[in-house]
Amino acid sequence: MNNFRFFLLFLATVSMTFVYSNRVVFGFTVICQQNGNESEQVTYVDPDYYLLDSLNVAWMFTATAIGMCLGPAPFYFAHFLSTRVLISSYGFISGISSILYPFADSLGFWPALVCRFLAGFAQASQLHFTNDLVLRWTPQSEASFFFSIMLATSQFGPLFTMILGGEMCSSSFFGWEATYYILGVGTLIASFAFAYYYSDSVEENCTLEESEKKYILAGKHASNKKETVPYKALLSDWTIWISLLMFTGYYLAMIVYQQYSPIFIKQVLHFTIRETGYFSAIPQFIAIFIKIGCGRLLDVKFGCGPKLTLVIPLLVMEAGSAFSLFLTGFLDDRVWALICMMIFASLHFFVPVICSRTIQIRAAQHSHFALNLNMVIAGIAQILIPLGVQAAVPDNSRGQWAFVFYFLVITIVITSVLYTVFSKVSAAEWTIQKTASEYTIYRLSDISPPEPITIPMPRECKY
Repeated sequence: MNNFRFFLLFLATVSMTFVYSNRVVFGFTVICQQNGNESEQVTYVDPDYYLLDSLNVAWMFTATAIGMCLGPAPFYFAHFLSTRVLISSYGFISGISSILYPFADSLGFWPALVCRFLAGFAQASQLHFTNDLVLRWTPQSEASFFFSIMLATSQFGPLFTMILGGEMCSSSFFGWEATYYILGVGTLIASFAFAYYYSDSVEENCTLEESEKKYILAGKHASNKKETVPYKALLSDWTIWISLLMFTGYYLAMIVYQQYSPIFIKQVLHFTIRETGYFSAIPQFIAIFIKIGCGRLLDVKFGCGPKLTLVIPLLVMEAGSAFSLFLTGFLDDRVWALICMMIFASLHFFVPVICSRTIQIRAAQHSHFALNLNMVIAGIAQILIPLGVQAAVPDNSRGQWAFVFYFLVITIVITSVLYTVFSKVSAAEWTIQKTASEYTIYRLSDISPPEPITIPMPRECKY
């Protein structure tokens, strides 16, 4: 199959979009669950319903975050399993968590809490599989482009979920439960399709055309022995920690937007549920084009060095997003506040492309560990955010939300400055193979299949 890598990219993106949707869907449907579906028929809500307690709602978000913290663990004690098995397993867990959620919700707080935990657990696999696909299946000249598309699942998912949830909540026939059934079934189909076509070895994949196989492998280095992650050196690298810190700043603002923007738009700015769904989705739609377009430009580089190539779009995007978020809290007019919030989200969602690409360049073959560590940090942030929001916005007033927005502006500015000044966008010394006796370089060749050249490495060679 010609251009098989793009077909695989499509399957991976669809699968991860559904997995991501399963994590964020509760942030939208909780409005319908608390108030009933917004349709012509009157929906009765039990006054003893557990989600009418704001503390229980916070625990539902927290359970998802705990799942995200624990989700990367199987990658290290189940390393003997192929990536195909892991993709199927995480996809199955995510799909089942959504399919069973409406039934679990009818049973009460604890069964529903378990489903939300499983949704977060499965979503923690996203960066690991993204990094794996980019390292194995992406030509060097397309790495940022592939990364940006797969990271755009954090927009595809909420975009699809907000519109779907808005329509289902406004329907007198389906109701909010249908949102979970559709997402769950879609997750199972997409994840099993992705796992079926994926393989850990590009060289042994029988679906690839030989010309495309040579193009993917050209210039890549493949070690003949699996390397141990240099944990001490990696965790002592300032660039890794700065990138993770910027990821943390991104997650603080992103999670607040994705989980609480429907509540803010509906209950504070006083738009309808259907309007809330579309207004929350518009920034996700715009961010997709920004993320993919700028991701392709990062591969072009325009003669700039690696760091300048990443710093320029970061400063432009984050300056605009920080100023827009400040105006969201400062302006009293609800329409202008809504517009500024949408501008903020549209620009801010580009940050993961910068962070992930920096980590992949800096940590090279060990980047999977740093990216999995990022998911743990994201989970911790998501645990603390609901508690922080509940403490900062007890009355759900405009003034209290403005305080939250100002705090996020400060984190965006600080993390952007730290990255610009202190980060190094080049492979670290600890990524160089110093003990291996040989490695393999793949080259473009007229020989079919592509010919690996094995070069002995002198043990006394200095790097």
